[in-house]
Amino acid sequence: MKNLTAFAAVFLIWTCISLFLNGIDIPIPSSYIALMITANAVFAFFSIFAQKLVITLYEVNVYEKPKTLLDYCFKYIAIITSGINYHIQNLLNRLPFILNKLASVFFFIFLIFTGFGLMAVFN
Repeated sequence: MKNLTAFAAVFLIWTCISLFLNGIDIPIPSSYIALMITANAVFAFFSIFAQKLVITLYEVNVYEKPKTLLDYCFKYIAIITSGINYHIQNLLNRLPFILNKLASVFFFIFLIFTGFGLMAVFN
């Protein structure tokens, strides 16, 4: 029951945040994607400097057994806000240091351009 309650709460909060994008003419289903890309871009930026920390933060929130309602909420928030970034950074973590950082920067730039490209579709 905690699982379902937490999912509903996070979905409601995410929907309320998405409603703010109606002011810049991004409709509600597409605003979910715009927010996910933006949040993942923020985590991708931090991953350039502290990659292990961002990976560990995601793993602690998602893969450890949640005990409380708040733990379940953090699990779903982590999946929404940094799920894409986690899987890419986990893959890039296997590269040598210079290639890792270079690819991390390119991934961040890719997310930024994707986010602006998505917003340009609606404006």
